[in-house]
Amino acid sequence: MKRIPVGPLRAFDVAARNLNLSAAAEEMNVTHAAVSRQVKQLEERLGVKLFERLPRGLKLTVHGALLAEGTREAFDRLASALEDVSVPAVRRKLTISTFSSLSTRWLMPRVQAFSALFPETDLQVTTSARLVDFSREDVDIALRFGGGQYPGLHVRPMFKPKEIVVAAPSLLKRGPPLKTFADLKAHTLLHDDSHRTWTHWLDAVGAKGVNPRRGIICGDRNSMLAATLEGQGIGITSEIFAAIDLASGRLVKVFEAEVSATFGIYAVCLPRRLNDPLISGTMDWLVREAQTSPDAHPPAP
Repeated sequence: MKRIPVGPLRAFDVAARNLNLSAAAEEMNVTHAAVSRQVKQLEERLGVKLFERLPRGLKLTVHGALLAEGTREAFDRLASALEDVSVPAVRRKLTISTFSSLSTRWLMPRVQAFSALFPETDLQVTTSARLVDFSREDVDIALRFGGGQYPGLHVRPMFKPKEIVVAAPSLLKRGPPLKTFADLKAHTLLHDDSHRTWTHWLDAVGAKGVNPRRGIICGDRNSMLAATLEGQGIGITSEIFAAIDLASGRLVKVFEAEVSATFGIYAVCLPRRLNDPLISGTMDWLVREAQTSPDAHPPAP
């Protein structure tokens, strides 16, 4: 069979979708007669009847329905290919490096907001506690907990966490009373990777006689919070990391005392990368998100 021109096939496809020659003509921006003529030419070329002409519209014949299925798929694929060629999908990748607890408990709940703001960007989050070597690593922005002194880098303060003491409701119901700081002596203290956080908090609130080195070191803050949620002991964490569990009632704040952490959380990148609208825009977005967090007060620049 000789090749059939695209024009009659297109006219048939549009008519088959609308089942009305006038509607098809309007969609194609041609006359009713032009559509009718092209459909008739196609029927003559194929030697079959494609439509039954009704008083009000059209009805596909068996042959017409079979052809309509093929033309619809073909034109859909053609439209997709034309879109890929005429408007190439140029997507960017942005890599943010942070530590695991901030990633899990602060950044991940916000990635949908990032995607809405930067729809053409694929976000990649990597986790590490060590400092980033921007000259060697494929990292665009790093979020770090520290003093904010990062020579040669552009630094944006995000927040200075407030440390709070938390526990699972089940532990408070079954365990010894926990109404005063001294009551901590009857409970297991849960630590992240050292005793420093408890030492700092107990000193700041003036709690006497509580050994900050007693308890279980869980390895990192995520593990410590997991143990706390299971009722294994009393945890200490930044309010930003416990916000979701506090709101859901899975954790409760044991004391009203809040102690500012020794260090703050900062977003850092290479100064020259600020000329890139994606990098500078993401830095601005991170700071805005930080300002809506429970620990909204920024660390000193």
